[in-house]
Amino acid sequence: MQKVERKKHEHSRRKPLVWLLLCAVLLTGGVTAGIILKNRAKEEPARAYQRVTGAITQRSVEELESITVMQRGKDAWTAVREEDGSLRLKPENEEEPNSWVVDPSIAGMLADAAVNLTYEDVFTENREDWEPEKADFGLENPRVTAVIRFTDGTEVTIHIGDSADGGENAYYYMTADGDSRLYAVAAGTVQDLCTEKELLHPVRQLEIRGALLDRITVENGDGTIRKEWALEGRVSDQDAAENWLLTVPYIYPADYDAMKNLRDTADNLCLGVYVGNAEEEALEKCGLKDPTAVIVFHMAAGSTGTVSDAGVYDVQEWEERTETITVGAAKSEMVAYVRCGDEIYTLNHFSLNTFTETNPQATVARYIAVTPLNSLAGVMVEKKDGDPVQYILERIDSADTENPETEYRCLRNGEEIAYDVFSAAWERLLTVTVSGRLPENYQPKEAHTTYTFRSVSGGTHTVSLSDYDGMHDAVTMDGHTLFYLIKGGMTELP
Repeated sequence: MQKVERKKHEHSRRKPLVWLLLCAVLLTGGVTAGIILKNRAKEEPARAYQRVTGAITQRSVEELESITVMQRGKDAWTAVREEDGSLRLKPENEEEPNSWVVDPSIAGMLADAAVNLTYEDVFTENREDWEPEKADFGLENPRVTAVIRFTDGTEVTIHIGDSADGGENAYYYMTADGDSRLYAVAAGTVQDLCTEKELLHPVRQLEIRGALLDRITVENGDGTIRKEWALEGRVSDQDAAENWLLTVPYIYPADYDAMKNLRDTADNLCLGVYVGNAEEEALEKCGLKDPTAVIVFHMAAGSTGTVSDAGVYDVQEWEERTETITVGAAKSEMVAYVRCGDEIYTLNHFSLNTFTETNPQATVARYIAVTPLNSLAGVMVEKKDGDPVQYILERIDSADTENPETEYRCLRNGEEIAYDVFSAAWERLLTVTVSGRLPENYQPKEAHTTYTFRSVSGGTHTVSLSDYDGMHDAVTMDGHTLFYLIKGGMTELP
């Protein structure tokens, strides 16, 4: 099997030897071409076969005027080349909406395929050899017909039928109007031309920046809030990632990992295929008049930074904004219809389900201490039967600008203790998790132990423990009581 380089239409395709192709033709029902070659072999002396390659069109892109593509079972479309080199879709009738510019990456591929239309071999030079049996080649009802018009008034029409060997990565039968030959055309060319109308439309990118998210709301179709998460504090806070709250259906500190998953998924949401403008009939058809959910992403004003290809850290400022995705009916098992602004697209079910199907209870914090050591400014421990104990962490930056380091001190009720001992104890405390869920509407008793955690950004978290039963304490976090913890479950600080 050999590779044959296309002249300009650069797509890597395997090009099997013609004898393999002819054998495949015989095996898969391409009988006519096989008989032609068999009869020719009887009449001519045996000789090495030479493949005939060439081009139907070989022009510059600037000479292209328009492309019309008609696919089997699909909507036909025509794209006209503009003065700036872009392709603009031409409405097929007066009822269609205004034309729009074809997605630039797809436009470039189509234009290249049209002006450099090559073939990989010639099955026969004679029309009478294939035309009576063209249905066997898929040319009675072609897989695709393309009409290519040039600025000099010339026009080329090609018809592409079935695969010559029944596969998807081989050659296809092709004819051209005004030409008697039956050609073999590479599968890559067929794939380029078989572009559905919906794929031509540019797909706008969602402007969701996870670093600036401060609220995620999932609403029902009637506008009532189903679940919501909100940032407590500012997006610029050092410990912002740890300061999220579940606010609906109840208020409770959110789990760091759960919120990271929600924010990362939001950051990576991508719209799929353009379906149409958000007009009455389209909204009805796509289940968007009575949506299954509305997801609202609110982003605070702020800045984000990226490293450029040149290695420069670029900072960009953003204004406060909201991105709304309205979810309609399922188009398939993989995608659903969504509305963004005045347009309808498809979007992957898996990404949507992260927001629509996640149980709010699965996103609440199970850890008692939610402030990591690098964000901790201090902690107060108050017990009903003892004196309060206060720990304060001090950070001292090194004066060495070339090798900057930060030193830490820990004060316990004003007296310095070993920072390493405190940090080891704090890391153990961060692993403490609740033991189970309390009954609905449980009312806690008076607290016997209270922890007050202060973060470097000025935020405060309070955890209170009260008797639940003989073996467990009820846990109240920031005033909200949902879980219980085994007695003695909180590890001691030095």
